[in-house]
Amino acid sequence: MPNARQEASLTQIRRLLSRWDQGSTKVRRQILLDFIELHTTITEPELESEFAQSASLFFTRITSWLRISYLFGTCLNEQLRALRVFLQSSTGNKYLGEFLDVGGLFTLLEILNVNQIKDEDKQQALQLLKLIADNGRIYKELICQSYGIRAIAECMAKTTTNENTQKSAQFLLDSLAHGNPTYTQQVYKGLIAILLSTSPKAQELSAALLCKLQPQLEQVHRSLLEPVINLLQSFHAEVQYQAIELIQILMSNKWNDDNIVSALADQLMTCLNDPPNPDRTDDDDETNDLIDSLKGGPMPIYVQQAAACKCIRLLVDQHYRFLRLNVVHLLLCVMGNEAYPESQRQASLTLHTFVERYPIVYEKVFDALGEQLFDAFHQNPDGFYARMTPIQADVCRSNLIHMSFDENSSD
Repeated sequence: MPNARQEASLTQIRRLLSRWDQGSTKVRRQILLDFIELHTTITEPELESEFAQSASLFFTRITSWLRISYLFGTCLNEQLRALRVFLQSSTGNKYLGEFLDVGGLFTLLEILNVNQIKDEDKQQALQLLKLIADNGRIYKELICQSYGIRAIAECMAKTTTNENTQKSAQFLLDSLAHGNPTYTQQVYKGLIAILLSTSPKAQELSAALLCKLQPQLEQVHRSLLEPVINLLQSFHAEVQYQAIELIQILMSNKWNDDNIVSALADQLMTCLNDPPNPDRTDDDDETNDLIDSLKGGPMPIYVQQAAACKCIRLLVDQHYRFLRLNVVHLLLCVMGNEAYPESQRQASLTLHTFVERYPIVYEKVFDALGEQLFDAFHQNPDGFYARMTPIQADVCRSNLIHMSFDENSSD
């Protein structure tokens, strides 16, 4: 026979369920808000005790309402937060099992790519999926088998107004990439696809996660090379930083794959080439500068050029490879690129690194620039470009330096 306390709990839960079944949307929202406020840190035994061992009845009502109303966004945020209370309180996966049995996982994945659903609600869905994934490999595989990686990646790439939603997607992909060997490669390819998105934040987060994931893999996928080089065109410093970090990882000696390193080196060298502009003449420089300004800033190709110079400077272990590709000639040409001062600055700093490290480069650059111009460059590589005259810029662009294999020297 139930004691008085149990009878009181049963009466209370009956009233709650009756209010829910007969209540309007407003009433149900208030029930959910009250539940969330009172039970945020509760455990499963405590929850069952408070609901007289009938918490599943309330849980089932929430999941049922979610399945029939999520497309309309009705109280969606409150429903997801209430479900989180149940799932994070579960110690024996009781509520998680019930949730999966009624198709809750598929509902969460569908929420991610419904356009009319708010980003804040998608963030709640991502956090619930992370909660599920954290229960172990079986649940990670279940998410992946349900085409979860694609849904999460698309959500991350298409979200443009809420960075927290994108960060939640990154955390979830990170979870799915670890302790889940069957689908690690699928997550890896999904991250590469995100690099092609138009969202700078998605590109940054994806590149950051690839920096973490790539060293744990045995090989580099060739489809990664072009997207990561294209990230150097980004106007966002955070994206460029992560791209350069990733390029340094890809060009490390760990992979024992010279084809990958050579391909990246060739692409970086290609970035240094200054594309000719046949429509631009000395007579209309001022007009063209105004047009460039109205277009919103420098050409992406010049932004990429500056970033490539910086990247080459940071690739200390690969300097000898770049010397064999005649990088000194191109760096001097970029120093003469008056269309984009940041390219001049980065090329000057990078060339100065080679000059200091390799005596043969010192001699070649000295001969190409002449004593006066070389001294001005050598004494202040960071500010040299700002005082460069058009004639000096032309001297840099017209250099005829060619580094043969025999001329290069190592440390």
